[in-house]
Amino acid sequence: MQKIVKWLSDLSTSQRVVVGSLALLVLYLLGTSFSTENQANKLDLSYVGSIASESEQVRAEIYVHVAGEVEKPGLYSLSVGSRVEDAIELAGGMTRSAFEQSVNLARMVSDGEQIVVLDKSQVSAAGAASEFISLNNATMEQLESLPGVGPSLASRIIDHRTAIGSFSDLSQLRDVSGIGEKLYAKISTRLTL
Repeated sequence: MQKIVKWLSDLSTSQRVVVGSLALLVLYLLGTSFSTENQANKLDLSYVGSIASESEQVRAEIYVHVAGEVEKPGLYSLSVGSRVEDAIELAGGMTRSAFEQSVNLARMVSDGEQIVVLDKSQVSAAGAASEFISLNNATMEQLESLPGVGPSLASRIIDHRTAIGSFSDLSQLRDVSGIGEKLYAKISTRLTL
């Protein structure tokens, strides 16, 4: 019995919902097969659907860190499928000194992501970020402008970004083949998400 209790406690919420639903179904089926008056058919299973629905709602929530030139920087909860614009709106919108083009407002956000809105002072007169390159939006040419990053490495960074959806932390750049500690230390100071 203790093994069963330990096994159940190790399950995630959604796994518990599935196991509970299956157990109720088995009990229901056993009840209908042994009941002469078919009393088991009166068993109310409507709450199983609401538990599953609540479980879906829990999984449909993500968290993002909004920083930089927004009114209220911080950690915000959004629903899956939300966009950068939604996160910035929750953070009170951009400040007057924000450079709106430093973020892609239409991009969908992912759980654990940091969104940084740059200040206009961080932008050169030509309109390009002079200090930072967005890891989630950078082109091959922008990545190649980083010290020690050539066409091959820039391509691997973009391939990795495509495979994971988007970078949620700069340290994920270390997962790209060819980026060691020294190169990461050299280029990470010029990057933002």
